[in-house]
Amino acid sequence: MVREILFIPAILSFFMLGNFSSLIVIDQGIYQQKELEAFLKTAKVVDIEIGGLGGRNEPWRITLNAGKTTRKAIFKYQDRPAPGFFPVSYKREIAAYELTKLFHMDIVPPVVEREIIRKNDSPRKGSLQIMVEGCVTEMDRRARKLEPPDAKAFENAMEELNVFENLTCCPRDLKDILVHKDTWKVCRVDFMEAFDTLSELLPGTTISRCSKRLYQGLQLEPKIIETAMKPYLTVKEIQALLDRRNTILEKLQILIKDKGEPAVLFDIKP
Repeated sequence: MVREILFIPAILSFFMLGNFSSLIVIDQGIYQQKELEAFLKTAKVVDIEIGGLGGRNEPWRITLNAGKTTRKAIFKYQDRPAPGFFPVSYKREIAAYELTKLFHMDIVPPVVEREIIRKNDSPRKGSLQIMVEGCVTEMDRRARKLEPPDAKAFENAMEELNVFENLTCCPRDLKDILVHKDTWKVCRVDFMEAFDTLSELLPGTTISRCSKRLYQGLQLEPKIIETAMKPYLTVKEIQALLDRRNTILEKLQILIKDKGEPAVLFDIKP
């Protein structure tokens, strides 16, 4: 299945990526995920901006160049596993992306593991994620009262995201939800604090509907999910992920039985 990330040419757009603000413009074009992954892995690092981005995870803004193509990316290298104080890991960023690929979803911008070398510093291994353009955060969208042209499609995208956030145990932060201003495509960033070892779903959330693609992904054999997550998550984190998967599936199956499949499952428009 071909999955594409669409970048729309626009005037410099202000948005929040994770817990920091950023200005970004990327050249026009439609890129397949594999192309962007290859670019992130192999493009030459031409500039590293440290500081000024804010956020407790100390991200770097990286400028990459491959021939005539120059793009921005975000590099995170913190890796403090549980049960230490404030456990976070760049590996969870990659885990979230790999999980969406496994489920044939495209809500997490491409991210790869890469070693970045800064002048007069030791090499650091971390996650390198493409920066997207032409977006507003969900927080900014609500503040500006911007309404989608297709309210139902947007509602479906947010419902799908809600299920995915519960699956990954990643509490919602409206600054981490990016909405493309032209296409109204929804993306989610910043999973460094996701994949807790808690088996319960996120408190205060309700699962009532789900996309068909995510529902099908949830039904994959546990071994397939475990194998995909093994390079990035601990044994306890993977088991908690599978436990949450089982809980979500059970809730959805009960809803389908009570209300019928059309009332619970929906397609995501391309």
